[in-house]
Amino acid sequence: MTSIPLMADQTLFRNPEVFEVTHLPETFNHRHAQMQELAFALRPTLDGGSPLNTVLRGPPGTGKTTAVHRIFAGVGEVCERVAPVLIPCHCDQTPRAVFARIYAALSGHPLPDAGVPLRRITERIADNLTGRGAVLVVCLDDAGELIPNGVLDDVLTALLRMHEGYPGTKAGVFLTLSGMDPDLSRCLTPSTLSVLHASEVFFPPYSRQEIRGILADRIRAGLYPGVVPPAVLDLMAERTDACGDLRVGLDMVRRAAGAAERAGRRAVTAEDVHAAHAASRHLRLEMAVDSLDAADREVLDAVLSIWREGEEETRSGTVYERLCDRDAMSYSAFYSRLRKLEHLRLVDIVMWRGRGNSRMILPGEGVEEAMEGAFAV
Repeated sequence: MTSIPLMADQTLFRNPEVFEVTHLPETFNHRHAQMQELAFALRPTLDGGSPLNTVLRGPPGTGKTTAVHRIFAGVGEVCERVAPVLIPCHCDQTPRAVFARIYAALSGHPLPDAGVPLRRITERIADNLTGRGAVLVVCLDDAGELIPNGVLDDVLTALLRMHEGYPGTKAGVFLTLSGMDPDLSRCLTPSTLSVLHASEVFFPPYSRQEIRGILADRIRAGLYPGVVPPAVLDLMAERTDACGDLRVGLDMVRRAAGAAERAGRRAVTAEDVHAAHAASRHLRLEMAVDSLDAADREVLDAVLSIWREGEEETRSGTVYERLCDRDAMSYSAFYSRLRKLEHLRLVDIVMWRGRGNSRMILPGEGVEEAMEGAFAV
């Protein structure tokens, strides 16, 4: 039977938000053990004590952030004396930005003055906590974003030693980190490690069958029946399993369904999936690019422009000179931003022993495509 094409005003999506990276699903399967460990870490707060500091590790797209959202929502419902705050570290990358978001979450409104110093913000947070008799639990989501320039160390020290300057305050932290790197024992100072004492909860990659089930749940919630045939769903699960990131699979479903809709078809085809996967596989890089500020992008743009010109020696000095032709930037600021790009795996820095020792800078695989299509459908 010939399929009836879509009319101009028809859609395949019943709820496109289901496929957004930030969407919190109603069902959260395959993470019961991890949720139990997080609940145990928060249990002391129900009696007014400090939580157990905890590191959530696992590859991207394995449910770490969703688990924190759900456990924070649950504890907030049962105990008003617990103040859970989730910090998106890809957005808030300075101590002041982190503490300003904590203040806004506790007070219900942003800071009234951008010039308020960090010490004053911390004092207001402490006053809020002691006035309510509340325990602060902060999740630094994607905490690895704060490692460059020692920001993570500064933030943890300020949070975990808050009680020293403001007696009566109690605070603890959850940190989400992608993969087994970085090694916090190498990234934090001994004094910070001495007050962190974090336990670890591992989030393993989903199996292919688990991926298929999760994608099927999202498809039922976000698309109309019959849009994704079983064989096509199998292909989506296979591609998602190969890359190991569930977020790529969700983005692939969204793109593939969008392509079918634009073509006026009522069902997604294997060709739609192949085309969507070619774009979705760069999702992690697109998210990293999207987290960059204007100066970070200038450095990455300079690296890419020199690389496109076919320079054999894309050295740090060459990149810095290109930047200075556009705008003034100190070398220390340049190198700090370069290290941040390396940490985000947007560039590779290797020592080059040609004429003296210098650093070669190479764009990571797929970065050029990610720069061109960050968050594009």
